[in-house]
Amino acid sequence: MQPLTFELETNGFRRSISIDEAGTLRTASLGYRGIELLQEGGYEFAFAGYMKESMRFFQCEHFRCVAHETTKFAEGERWIFRLELKPSEEQVFKPFGPEPWDESRGNLHVELAFDVYRDYPVIRKRIRVRNQFPDPLRLQYMTWEDLRLASGEGRSVCHQYFTRNSLEAADNMDESAMGVVWPELDAGILVATEAPGSMKRLELFREPDRMRIAYNFNEETVFEWVLEEGESFETDAGFLLPFAGGLQDAVDGPFRDFVGNILAIARARDIPTFTVNTWETFQSEITEEIVLENIRIAAELGVDAYQLDFGWHVDHGDYRPHPRKFPNGLEPVVEACRKHNMKLGLWMSVPNVHVDSEIARSHPEWRQIDEDGGRSFMVGWTDTQIMCLDSGYADWIIDQIDTVVKRYGVSLLKLDLASVRDPYNPGKSIGCHAQDHHHPTAKSSHLGIYRSMFRIMDEIRRRNPDCLVDLSFELYGVLHGTDLAHIQHAHQNWVTNQDTGWLEPLRRIIHNRSRIVPSYTLNFGSCHLTDPLAKSYGFWSALLAHGLYYGDLRQLSEEDKAHYRYWIDWVKSYRGKLDVYDFFRVSDSLRAPDCREHADRRYEPYSTEGGRVASASGIWDGAAKVSEKGEGWVLLFRPETSGLKEETVRFPWVDASGTYRLLDVLGHEEIGVLTGEELQRGLMLAIPDAPGVLVVDCTRI
Repeated sequence: MQPLTFELETNGFRRSISIDEAGTLRTASLGYRGIELLQEGGYEFAFAGYMKESMRFFQCEHFRCVAHETTKFAEGERWIFRLELKPSEEQVFKPFGPEPWDESRGNLHVELAFDVYRDYPVIRKRIRVRNQFPDPLRLQYMTWEDLRLASGEGRSVCHQYFTRNSLEAADNMDESAMGVVWPELDAGILVATEAPGSMKRLELFREPDRMRIAYNFNEETVFEWVLEEGESFETDAGFLLPFAGGLQDAVDGPFRDFVGNILAIARARDIPTFTVNTWETFQSEITEEIVLENIRIAAELGVDAYQLDFGWHVDHGDYRPHPRKFPNGLEPVVEACRKHNMKLGLWMSVPNVHVDSEIARSHPEWRQIDEDGGRSFMVGWTDTQIMCLDSGYADWIIDQIDTVVKRYGVSLLKLDLASVRDPYNPGKSIGCHAQDHHHPTAKSSHLGIYRSMFRIMDEIRRRNPDCLVDLSFELYGVLHGTDLAHIQHAHQNWVTNQDTGWLEPLRRIIHNRSRIVPSYTLNFGSCHLTDPLAKSYGFWSALLAHGLYYGDLRQLSEEDKAHYRYWIDWVKSYRGKLDVYDFFRVSDSLRAPDCREHADRRYEPYSTEGGRVASASGIWDGAAKVSEKGEGWVLLFRPETSGLKEETVRFPWVDASGTYRLLDVLGHEEIGVLTGEELQRGLMLAIPDAPGVLVVDCTRI
């Protein structure tokens, strides 16, 4: 055939797709503003296929392009290339196994789709595999972006939420974006995957110069999918975003804009300014009397939403108000929220039910089966069982959730408890081993459960468009899990539970995860308003994301109430003029707290027993909640163990040609009027207390 070249171009980014005489399709060039970021030798995509006793490993050279087309979508243009297996005599690779692969009986089709965005330097890719053989085809080791990037003596990989630099990096489960930087070119590229939760894998230069976006193939929730004749499987997307200059400008600029405007379904304007949640304060001891009195005080303080967490219901799988705790049902609570113009939030489990619940007894065929043939349950929750979301149970729980949301007018819905993987108990409760669910194999249940989980979220939102959906880290299967798939199906993510004594790890998580997803999508059980640290240090720490708090408000003194009433009103008034919830910028002038996250996701004891945990941070930290004009808040924190009363802080976000007035918000005094150039160089600021906080209001004049 005649060789062909297609140029996919947007905002200085060009991806050249070549098709040679044999019909083999490859990416021939990745160029950004005249800089070439690719070298020859990539495989474009790769996956293993098992049929009967044979296995083949497929790459681009085994297929030929037979058709292509372009279509328009709202944000750009989609290029589609359709491939089919070449005749066997044109293929060098032979199948493994005792039986030959009889290609005369069918074919294998691959479709590559590239989305090119007109307003962003982003090209997004996914592939679809279609089995045209009469026998089932089992897919594994799925990689849908497989390229060799340009080498370079100073080249490095920026990973762990863009906070570490290494020569190479590979990660399962946690990371959804990494950056490659070529200092000698003053350029780089961000590599991102939209695979969900524990299914994602990114590799940069684990093999020389090789970049791969793939599914997890070697740690617990490995990828597998089975295709019958005529069935197709489509991967999740991944995307590339090149940049010139510093990586932080790319993260704070086009990456943040693309993720926030195109991928995330939530907008900052949707998020209540202040919410009080009952978890940890009351846990299962919640009652109507407690709730009504707390709602009354919350309204007095100016709180916008009150959320009943675990314990309001009869039991898992039976979502009626507990008759002893709420003898009058939830209607008095609903009426109290309506009276005070306050949003009502509720907690529900999606997959976990009590072993004696009606749904468990009437549909035992829906339960998730573990590797030993018994029921799956979260560690410590021995009176519950996990129901498989990749079964008929999914439709049942959709109807249950929808009924509760509609009956009580729920505005904030927290959905919880483990499904695909127990985040506290590695190696147990991994997927579903049942034989009669929608997944044909146990391994195929891993991605299947995630996709069913997303279908549940999408349907709940479709039926209840005014309800914000929170998909918790436990349900998602990864402790502190944050990724680019989650935000496309749920408005928010309860990332972890932290109390007031864990404020440095809390800020570290916000600092790191907000480089990947909008900060307002991150929910935390953060600090108790009744804790002495909460009045300043805890209150503003939580506001790095947004105002979500615990606490029995009945314990607040009149002085406490007056304090919170003043600052809650101040924040809400400020947000009415400039929505600081929509902003989050970091740089090397605002470092991540030099402490570990309080529990590693691969399991360390996850407990807050023993009171506060001593801070180990010696440096100031913080973030800038400022607009593109450099206006908004700069929040600075001095941990308890920091001996630094003063620091020189740079403001790289401001316009060098502008002039700004800086106010010490908590001290109610002006810091000064400075030029943008002076602010970019830095100024000396003081936090006399440890722990302490400095809130700087930055306004352009």
